[in-house]
Amino acid sequence: MKKALSSLFAAVLAGAVLLAWPGAARASLTHPLAVTFSFDDGVADQLTAQTLLEQHNMVGTFYINSALIGMPSYMTRSDLENLAAHGHEIGGHTATHQDLLTLSAGERNRQICQDRDTLLSWGFNVTSFAYPFANLDPGIETTVANCGYNSARAVGDLFDATDCDDCPPAETVPPIDPYAIRTPDDVEVTTTLAELQDLVTRAEVDGGWLPFNLHHVCETSCPAESVTPAVLSDFLTWLEPRTVVGTTVKTVHQVIGGTVAAAVAPTAPGEPGAPGVNTVQNPSLETVSPSDANLPDCWQSAGYGDNTAVQTRVTDAHSGTYASQIQVTALNDGDAKLIPRFDLGACSSQVAQGRTYQVSTWYKSDVPVFFTLYQRNALGQWSYWTQSPRIAPSAEWQHATWNTPEPPATAVAASFGLTIDSVGTLVTDDYGFADTPPAPAPDGVNALVNPSLETPGADGYPACWTGAGYGENTPVWTRVTDAADGTYAQKLELTARTDGDAKLIPGWDSGNCAPLVTPGKTLTLSVSYHATQPTFFTLYRQDIAGNWSWWTQSPQFPALTSYGTAGWTTSAVPAGTRAVSFGLTLDSVGEVTTDNYSLISN
Repeated sequence: MKKALSSLFAAVLAGAVLLAWPGAARASLTHPLAVTFSFDDGVADQLTAQTLLEQHNMVGTFYINSALIGMPSYMTRSDLENLAAHGHEIGGHTATHQDLLTLSAGERNRQICQDRDTLLSWGFNVTSFAYPFANLDPGIETTVANCGYNSARAVGDLFDATDCDDCPPAETVPPIDPYAIRTPDDVEVTTTLAELQDLVTRAEVDGGWLPFNLHHVCETSCPAESVTPAVLSDFLTWLEPRTVVGTTVKTVHQVIGGTVAAAVAPTAPGEPGAPGVNTVQNPSLETVSPSDANLPDCWQSAGYGDNTAVQTRVTDAHSGTYASQIQVTALNDGDAKLIPRFDLGACSSQVAQGRTYQVSTWYKSDVPVFFTLYQRNALGQWSYWTQSPRIAPSAEWQHATWNTPEPPATAVAASFGLTIDSVGTLVTDDYGFADTPPAPAPDGVNALVNPSLETPGADGYPACWTGAGYGENTPVWTRVTDAADGTYAQKLELTARTDGDAKLIPGWDSGNCAPLVTPGKTLTLSVSYHATQPTFFTLYRQDIAGNWSWWTQSPQFPALTSYGTAGWTTSAVPAGTRAVSFGLTLDSVGEVTTDNYSLISN
């Protein structure tokens, strides 16, 4: 009862104050004003605004990028359901918050229609849209309407004391253009309570509709497009009793009205490429981005962490005229890379389940690099997929390739880039992404990559090889010129050992370094070696699910003071085996030097 009397007293008091300006009050009563609080992007700090609005019996419109829901710093599905349950409106804002002016017609359609379809499938009545970055043109407006929206909010073209003091103070009801709804400029961290109040009182003179556009609700260290909880709370407290002069708070849908249109299927992206077909768009990086002169069209900079990376379009090209250069001048952590744009199908490559893909690029680098791959699900959400082993630096153009595992079960598309994660320079050109299933080498052919260990790799190992082992011991790896074949060999020394072993093996992958095999076949292994202790082959197998495990081992080979050959033929490869790896194993303090490896299927 006390609360009701208090609210009544506040309303009477507000009415008495407003009547001190009878002209404004009479105009507002004659021409009511609807105020809308709209929030873009679905960031989690907007839940503070939900609490404040509900404390004042008000509702807002929240424009959502559906593919970002559940990501760090964004709302969850449960948050959206709670908003809707309390009367707030859920609107669309594209799937991944892309600048629609920079996209092809098909990609615009996917961003707008797929976002709405996803929100509808989650149970929300979606009729209102907002343009990311407030960028639109007549063609984009038509796409919004064709995707089933009843309205779309732009930003600007209503009164703003700084840059639009001759603009009207309110949007008309209905709007002049329901697919380009006008607002004051964005509410920002510098916007004061007095400025917000002034916008309302100006609009109350003739009435109509005053939509506010907000982003973050933030207390400290805030982005520019923020309002503090204190300013928002004070504004809502001031606004609430103005119902006595006809000013009410409504959602966009409450102002626009209309039915909820059925879902509209978006323009389908292309199909996954046929075997051997490169599906990278602008693979030679020749066409420049229309929005960034330092990027190729259909490509974007990517990376994470605390580092300084500069992306530049250069004429030091492998083919054509242009290549891409990344210079990392400072790095505490993280990495940088150039990748096909995270989109819904115009630039990223579609993938199919049960297939494997070969990624490739020509590169020059003064530091080790590696491929990083990302995958997209059907909702448009991008996430990390996998990465390749490190690839050695090269002062001259080299062709880097790597075969992926099968895509994750939810993946419908992929993006990738050659990654630099240390101070240095990387130049890339002529990218490829193709359905190229690797196959076991023919019988009688050495299936190993870099078998004579001549090509250097990263981390002190030959390219396509790595150290392996287990237990408590201290292995030391050295690239040496004491070679049985060519120039280089690899020396392993165990300087201390309590238990376990160490060995050099082809890298743990599927068909890149660890050779694919055919179940039921036998394998003949050989290596040139000399050792101070007896050694033996250890073999590992990868199953069709991608899991590695110990398979078998050979009898011992004797210590040798000069190069000899260790050779052994395995039993039949077990059923369900995809790939194998093996190494000559040292399990006591001493050393072994190896070169000239071979694995042949029989």
